[in-house]
Amino acid sequence: MLSLPSIKRQLRLDDADVDADVEAYLLELEEAAIDMLEQHLNRKLYEDQAAIDADPDATVTALVLPPSVKRAGLMLVSDMYENRGVTSLLSLNDNPVFDKALGPYRIYPNGY
Repeated sequence: MLSLPSIKRQLRLDDADVDADVEAYLLELEEAAIDMLEQHLNRKLYEDQAAIDADPDATVTALVLPPSVKRAGLMLVSDMYENRGVTSLLSLNDNPVFDKALGPYRIYPNGY
């Protein structure tokens, strides 16, 4: 959903810097970032409306990935790539840009 070219641009990697192992790692980071976003938002993210329509398990809270949420996902990928320790991810969640990007799309299951 974040796309490999977008991830490479975010990380300022040239194609020459990305072999098969690095590409596989970047795709793992993308998968982790999408999972983290979905957990934070309490929503399933989709590439487009057609993907939602094609998923029989899609709920009314399904969300087509908006640009601001995509940017937050790229920030997560960047942080995980640059800092392989847990502490830095916790600091990203306190980032006001991250909060502003995700806040409008977050659903609170218990109403608060």
